[in-house]
Amino acid sequence: MKISTLTIFLIILFTSCVQQGESSPGKPIVSVSILPQKYFIEELAGEKVIVNVMVPPGASPATYEPSVSQLSQLDKSAIYMKMGYLGFELSWMDKIRSVNPEIQVIDLSEGVELIFSREGGDEKAHHRHVHAHAGVDPHIWMSARNAKIIVNNMSGSLKGLLPGDSVQIADRQSALLNRLDSLDREIGNLLAGSEGRSFMIYHPSLSYFARDYGLEQLSLEWEGKSPSPSHMKHLTDQGRERQISSILIQLEFDSKNATVLASEIGAKIVSINPLDESWPVQMMHIATKLEEQW
Repeated sequence: MKISTLTIFLIILFTSCVQQGESSPGKPIVSVSILPQKYFIEELAGEKVIVNVMVPPGASPATYEPSVSQLSQLDKSAIYMKMGYLGFELSWMDKIRSVNPEIQVIDLSEGVELIFSREGGDEKAHHRHVHAHAGVDPHIWMSARNAKIIVNNMSGSLKGLLPGDSVQIADRQSALLNRLDSLDREIGNLLAGSEGRSFMIYHPSLSYFARDYGLEQLSLEWEGKSPSPSHMKHLTDQGRERQISSILIQLEFDSKNATVLASEIGAKIVSINPLDESWPVQMMHIATKLEEQW
């Protein structure tokens, strides 16, 4: 459903009237784009905040349009923590600010060494135009190393939002960073000796994961579109040459092309969920499935 400027104005008017009658603000609301962010915030702040997730399970963060009720919830949010370059965020951030002009927007990608797509252009040009958001791989959370930067960005904002709990948040932050280091080592040990190996995936959501552990990601999707016949032929040749035995696919994507390619190269389909709220479990699931094919 397309949401017009008039609809947004009516949402603001309605929620303002509702808030005038509220006697207690309750817990502060922190809005985020995807479920993995909810995991990190709750690890840091426990039950001190309410986390409002905009993109529901099974929806694509590239194309999702929020409902009227979700925009209404945004009007009550103190902070919006954006991943940085998700299609949903690039399309909706101005409208989110119009719903709640006083909302504090935190960019969790600050400090992350971004990956730029080489599809359809010169990589150096992409680096020069980083602020135009062109060609940036948005899946920064699919890396235990990036997750440490994300957590540090989150914790500063949460301490400002909850000054009375800042010491507890700092303690939780330290413990979480230690767990992220352990997860990184565990994945690294599992994939030791696999440097330079290739894996196939429908949507290229594991670029940062691949960079961390020296892997090559081969994607069926090309520039956000289903693979062309020529690209499928190229992948078939690559799959046979590199003895690819499995193709990873996310829940929200059509598996037809992946199934056809798997049949051609003798591989199996493996389901993954980069948008899983159980983020560390999913990271180990992905690492295990990659290790099994080698």
